[in-house]
Amino acid sequence: MPRKTNDLIWCLPLFESDYNMIKNKKKVIVLGANPAWQKTLFFHNLNAGKVNRAYHEENYPSGKGVNFCRALRYSKLAETLLLQFAGGNNGKLLCDGLDAAGFQHQTVFTGSETRNCVTCLDDSGNMTELIGVSHKILPDEANAMLDKLRAVLPCSGILAITGSLPDGSDPQLYGKAAKLAMEHRVPILVDALIGLPEVLSQNGTVILKVNREEFFKITGESEIFQAHRKAEKSYPGKVFAVTNGGENATLSYDNVLFEYILPPVKVVNPLGSGDTASAVMSALCAERKPFQEAFRQALAAASANCTTAKAGEYDPDCANDLAQQMQITQHNL
Repeated sequence: MPRKTNDLIWCLPLFESDYNMIKNKKKVIVLGANPAWQKTLFFHNLNAGKVNRAYHEENYPSGKGVNFCRALRYSKLAETLLLQFAGGNNGKLLCDGLDAAGFQHQTVFTGSETRNCVTCLDDSGNMTELIGVSHKILPDEANAMLDKLRAVLPCSGILAITGSLPDGSDPQLYGKAAKLAMEHRVPILVDALIGLPEVLSQNGTVILKVNREEFFKITGESEIFQAHRKAEKSYPGKVFAVTNGGENATLSYDNVLFEYILPPVKVVNPLGSGDTASAVMSALCAERKPFQEAFRQALAAASANCTTAKAGEYDPDCANDLAQQMQITQHNL
């Protein structure tokens, strides 16, 4: 049965004259359509095919949208409102955990169980992820989500579309969400592969933030400069931010490419680092910081997240130090 949560009225529709006044209040709307109840197990040594006994575990709400919101809380850069689907016992654990932590969320309750995810980490920094089954979002559930989004967009500085959709769901949900954002002149950051042509074809500011392997898959290229050239040709006017773990990251827009050399860090848990980068970049872009500077700080926050145990947690002072150490070069495409 649906449960009562902090499914708050985030804001009321405003007149156009009010929009410019409120859009810089840095509220970030996060469409996290595929959350999870997360269990992270820590091992001294993890041996496949053997009995492995953990020495520590952590259980908490997760998924890209949740990790995103957690990272922005640590950054103190912006307020967030998470829009999500949740159902079953895992959905109850998820919502209870969000409520206990004080995260503002609006939830569409589903007839199916929210997935769970298990992450296994060993002392060498190796990570193994076991991702549970996700279930199709039904058409009426998707429409309910779009209604919630429509109501809160007038109070948003940016819309972040994060992660996959549950298996079998209609990929048009992301395209419809992007269209609503552009109708309200709200910029978009998308960290997802589903429905990308519809999202990137919208008129207005769209930032694609993916990792290098995903970017190569999107562009069909295997060399990073050529991949950026193809992306810019296919979707002119858009921004392409590409992470690469601890290796060089890249960003391009208006036929200029910025390459980032990241300082080394001691990795404890890389889970959530991409979400941390998306979160920080979204908040800074909502403040209209230059894209290349927003990505520099986003990469530094992601690196700082790697040094902590929980996805989306990081020390802003550590991130600032890493940002100062980062080297950036500029190239014409």
